[in-house]
Amino acid sequence: SSLIISACSSKKITDEKTPTVSPTAEADITASAPTESPDISTDDKDTEPSGEGNEYYEGSDSFEGYVGTVEAEPGSGVYYPLLVFDGISYCIYEDHAEVLFTWLSDSSLEDYNIRGKIEYEGKDYPVTVIAEAAFDSFTDVVSIIIPDTVTEIGEAAFEYCENLREITIPSSVTTIGNYAFNECNSLSEIILPDSVTTIGSGLFFNCTSLTSVTLPSGLTALPDETFSGCEILPSLELPAGIVSIGREAFWYCEGLTDIVLPAGLTTISESAFYDCIALTSITLPESLVSLNESAFDSCDSLVKVYCPASKVKTFQSVFDGYDFEVETY
Repeated sequence: SSLIISACSSKKITDEKTPTVSPTAEADITASAPTESPDISTDDKDTEPSGEGNEYYEGSDSFEGYVGTVEAEPGSGVYYPLLVFDGISYCIYEDHAEVLFTWLSDSSLEDYNIRGKIEYEGKDYPVTVIAEAAFDSFTDVVSIIIPDTVTEIGEAAFEYCENLREITIPSSVTTIGNYAFNECNSLSEIILPDSVTTIGSGLFFNCTSLTSVTLPSGLTALPDETFSGCEILPSLELPAGIVSIGREAFWYCEGLTDIVLPAGLTTISESAFYDCIALTSITLPESLVSLNESAFDSCDSLVKVYCPASKVKTFQSVFDGYDFEVETY
C-alpha cells in the first residue's frame, strides 16, 4: 500500500519524530500541502511510526497520531511539527495550528470533524486556518464540521470534493479564498455566516447541485465567477450591501428564475448573467451606474427589464443590443 496525499505545493515532509526547529521559529510560511509523502514503507507493520499516541491500522494507510515535520520553504532548513489525526494533518506553527492536507486513512471514512485544537509537547494550539488546497480532490469526504476556532478557509480548500454534501461553517470564519468549493458537485445547500466579510472569486464554480445559498449580510461585492455553472440554482437573495456583481458571476445559471438586485448596486460586469435562460425579468436599481453591454448575453427568455426612468438614456446603448422590453418605473 502507499500513502495518498490530496494536494500539492512546495512543502517537504520528513518522517522525523522531533522537529529540527522549535515551532516558535520565525519563517515566511505559505500553508499548503506537500509534494512528497514521508519516506515510510507501509508493507511491514514493524516499520510504521511508533510511540505514544500512534496507531497503525493494518491493511490501511492510517498514521493516527503520527508526528513528522514539514519544511517551511524548500531548502530553508526550517521545520515545523506535523501531526495526523482522523485522516487530517495539522501543522503546528508559532501560536496556532493549520489543517495542511488530507491523509487518506480509511476509504470508508466519510464524515470528518476538524479538531479545534492540537496538543503538542504539553501545549494546546488552536486550529485557525484550513490551508490552501487542504482537501483538494478528496473524493471520499461526504460531510465536514469546521470548529469555531477557524477564521480562514484557504484558496481551493475543498475544490473537487465531488461527494461533499454537508459542511458546517462556524461564525468565527471571516475569509474564504478563491475557488474554495470549486466543482463540489454534490453540495446542494450552504450557509455562509454573517462573520464572513470576504469571499474569493469562483467560490461555487460548477457546483452543479447547488440549490440554496445564504450569503453573509455584510458582503459588499459578488466576485467574478461566484456562481458560474451553478446550473440548477433557482433563486438568490443578494445582501443589501452588495455594490458590484463581478464578471460571469451567474454564468450558465440555467435554472435561475428569480433574483432581486439590491438598492445600492452600482456595477454589473461583463457576462454577469450569461446564459441564464430561465430568467424572464429583472429590475435594475436607481443606484446602478455601470451595466456591461454583455451582461445579459444568451438570456433567451428575458422579455422585460425594469429600469428607472432616469437611467434609460444612460443604458440605452446596452438595451439596443437585446430584444427584451424596457419598462420604466
